[in-house]
Amino acid sequence: MKPTIRTTSAAIAAVVAGGISSVFLGAAPASAATPACGATGALISGNICEQTFTSGTSTFTPTASMTKIEVLLVGAGGTGADQPVPSVGYAAAGGGGDVKVVDFSGTTSAMTVTVSTPGSSGTVTDGTTTATVASGADAFAGTGNPSAGGTPASGGASGNGKLGSTAFSGTGTGGGGGTGAATTTANGGAGVVVSSLVSGTSLFTADSNCYGGGGASGLAAAGLNPAVQGTSTCGGGAPSDGTSTSLTAPAANSGGGGGGIDVTQPLALRKGADGVVVIRWNAATVTLAFNADGHGTAPATQTIVAGTAPTKPADPTAQGFVFGGWFTDAALTTPADFSAGLTAPTTFFAKWTPALSATGVNVDPAVVPLSAGALIVGAGLLVLARRRRRES
Repeated sequence: MKPTIRTTSAAIAAVVAGGISSVFLGAAPASAATPACGATGALISGNICEQTFTSGTSTFTPTASMTKIEVLLVGAGGTGADQPVPSVGYAAAGGGGDVKVVDFSGTTSAMTVTVSTPGSSGTVTDGTTTATVASGADAFAGTGNPSAGGTPASGGASGNGKLGSTAFSGTGTGGGGGTGAATTTANGGAGVVVSSLVSGTSLFTADSNCYGGGGASGLAAAGLNPAVQGTSTCGGGAPSDGTSTSLTAPAANSGGGGGGIDVTQPLALRKGADGVVVIRWNAATVTLAFNADGHGTAPATQTIVAGTAPTKPADPTAQGFVFGGWFTDAALTTPADFSAGLTAPTTFFAKWTPALSATGVNVDPAVVPLSAGALIVGAGLLVLARRRRRES
């Protein structure tokens, strides 16, 4: 099987603000495990299941009900440069990790998942096909002013080759390249929104999360240099404020590059973020059939996501009978609960009662008034007879 791989486009140049989901903190979006998604998956919307991997190497085992499987892979970010040369006044940031969506539909083999860390790739393989994403490149610290024989600092390229900025460009700063765009300034290159990588039939069509932003760089005010504060999006690290004397680390599992400033910073703040792997598949479904017990017309069979509640249909009608509700058994002992989730194929049975008692006699509406009159006359004669007996 050859997977369909959708990668970032060079046309993506707009910097996407925000869009960092809870997955960057190592948690899946708000959802709950259901029978539709097995023991490890979560139903995130409609009929889409998801499992997120944020570290190490793990195994994902497809089931027969997973007829559609897609994988989002995000490479790790590159690390921002420390400033080893005093008073050089240069700073550079790391590049963002690569981002891909790969179609693994049809695979039945266990899939090995490895999450990317800075300097290493991320992979998903089923033993026959392997999909890989590269991490962003680390920034280069530089050795000094080129006019004095030194080499300027430069931002790292993204995992898919979008270049970072050379620090010796008038500002003394070099942002890291983003997965969606290169940069020529202190700002980090743009990352990429997942939905831009896929078609309308993809399980990731509605995913607005943004990954792989390049790290931003900055300069503290020193000598003739005014303070510079580069900005980043899609998880990239950056100077923490306008003075550029400290850094904010990239968002966890965003694939964002680490920031860089001309003040020595701890590796934990400069280091690129780990990547992430998100696997999505179609949820398992069950059917609900209706048995009308020979009266009226049964409602259409419903196909619903396993573990979710069915929709209560309109009550059926039948001439000469009154509908008495739906039951879970043919003996009509247990009423059906349309608010409870169904985990297996199910049939509901209709209860009916005759509209009139089964006497075998058809009553003509025309004789009803005559019958009532006869009863009244008869009652009067009985009263008169009793009165005469007492008088005698």
